[in-house]
Amino acid sequence: MEKKKQEKEKQEKLSPKEFIKTVGWIFKTYYEISPSKTILLLITRILRDLRGLIYGVFFAKIIDQLIMVASSEAKDFRLMIPYLVALLLYYIFVSGLIGNIYQYSYRGLRQISRSRLEIIFAQQLNYLGVQNLENPDILNRINRASQWLQDTFMVLNDTVVFISNIVQVIVSGVVIFSFFPVMIPVLLGSMIIRFFPDQYFMKKDFHWQVDNSEKRRIAWSSIGAVQNASSLQEISIVGGYEFFKKKFDDCFTWFNNGMLKIFKEREVTNFFLSALDSIIGVVGYGVVFYNFVHGKFTMGTASFQMRALDTFAGSLDSMLASITFMNEFSVKMKDLIALFEMKPAVEDGNIKLPYLDTPPEIEFRNVSFKYPKAKKYVFKNLSFKIDSGEEVALVGHNGAGKTTIVKLLARIYSVTSGAILINGININDLSIDDWYKNLGVLFQEFNFYSHLSVKENIITGKPKEKVDEKKVIEAAKNADAHEFIMEYKNKYDQIMTEKVEGGIRPSSGQAQKIAIARFFYRNAPLAIFDEPTAAIDAVSEYKIFNRIYDFFDNKTVIIISHRFSTVRNADRIIVLDKGKVVEEGTHEELVKKDGIYSKSYKLQAEGYK
Repeated sequence: MEKKKQEKEKQEKLSPKEFIKTVGWIFKTYYEISPSKTILLLITRILRDLRGLIYGVFFAKIIDQLIMVASSEAKDFRLMIPYLVALLLYYIFVSGLIGNIYQYSYRGLRQISRSRLEIIFAQQLNYLGVQNLENPDILNRINRASQWLQDTFMVLNDTVVFISNIVQVIVSGVVIFSFFPVMIPVLLGSMIIRFFPDQYFMKKDFHWQVDNSEKRRIAWSSIGAVQNASSLQEISIVGGYEFFKKKFDDCFTWFNNGMLKIFKEREVTNFFLSALDSIIGVVGYGVVFYNFVHGKFTMGTASFQMRALDTFAGSLDSMLASITFMNEFSVKMKDLIALFEMKPAVEDGNIKLPYLDTPPEIEFRNVSFKYPKAKKYVFKNLSFKIDSGEEVALVGHNGAGKTTIVKLLARIYSVTSGAILINGININDLSIDDWYKNLGVLFQEFNFYSHLSVKENIITGKPKEKVDEKKVIEAAKNADAHEFIMEYKNKYDQIMTEKVEGGIRPSSGQAQKIAIARFFYRNAPLAIFDEPTAAIDAVSEYKIFNRIYDFFDNKTVIIISHRFSTVRNADRIIVLDKGKVVEEGTHEELVKKDGIYSKSYKLQAEGYK
């Protein structure tokens, strides 16, 4: 408990070095997205914010000249023409053009950064790997980081505003120093007084959000369930909509009430502090009025000094708001930056592996493994070997470790001890990208990209290679999918969701066959099938598996299935129980042994009678 408290206190604090690092990271990120628009944003913001002082100079001169012309006997208005021309040029170029360029750079950078940030974020998650993405603590961090990702633009803009305010404070401070120097430390002191309450409320805000990250993530899952077409079917039938809505609504009513309480306390405090600023400002005006009444300067100069006071006070106020805002969001951005500084849980190897012409040999040598944070081992000292080109089936009860073997081969996790050898080389030493070029895995929870066409769903099996139309059709035929694809209105160009105009919604079995077609199209030297036909009818399943055994005859194949009709034709069947190899052999050999496999096979066969 004490350790968590210390971690929380450390998390809420942001040293000046961390603050600069955070702001620098954000500025660098946006500069890489668009160098020209980022620089334009900074320069034009400074020039735009100096307009008030520039206008003040013009206006002071115009007032004095106007008073002089009005009080002269000639009253020659032509003397005002140069000032009017200067004022026109100011409105066109300083007030107009600079403002337009600023708005263009602001809106342009905001627009293009939205999509680019999502790509950058997705790239980092892909880099971190599945193991990190299954960690609850990291999931909470990802959830917070994704919420705050687009807020980086607000931090960037406030950094630009902050720099602009510094320039304004310096310029207006020089003017104020010339007639009322004591006002400068008074206004600075007022800003410092306001800084500490802002920091206090910022921490309360941050604590409330971070401490309740998991509650909100669970609540979002509830509302997500009623927004998803697949889950909504059952929810509607059982009348569960109100149940899920209430879980979401209750959580966020409670959470939002907490946030509103913090907002209220913050604004009440700010009201009294703002009153102090108002008193100081009026005192400054009084000094200007006094000097003018006593003839120390002209009306134009008095108006300029009042503008300088407003600019100085306003810039200090804006600086405080920017510092508070940037500090508040920079603390939140620590999660985002920490996420981008994370390394994959599975380290990459440095041994290059070419695309294998000969299918790989696989050996598990005394492999022990347990999932991160788990106490129980999935298996200990597991050993077996799969020869090059061998078609092997893994069978066993749920929890026997079959899918874990697939995850280890896919480098989603690393073994706790022991070694997995690929052609005699430790899999950990192989370049992951090179290994993946030789690997094809069809998971039980297969991917189906409904926003893509049939053909695009298939060719994602080899996304980096030129599309081979003939092999696309061949893959679909092997997956028993070509016939129903040709019945679609747009054939292989058919979009696979009814949520897009002209799209359709395939059945679960059709979607699974298209996913299997993608696997045939990939045609990797090592092919792994993890319960690939759960949604497919028995006749289609029989056809597909016959084609799998024929098509991948010259590959190393691993098949995981509970259906004995799909595994009986494998070269060898490995039976797993409680993380151990308890039996292995051909279907006929295992049936004769009258062991676990034989009993399970007979039990399943009995169910078909």
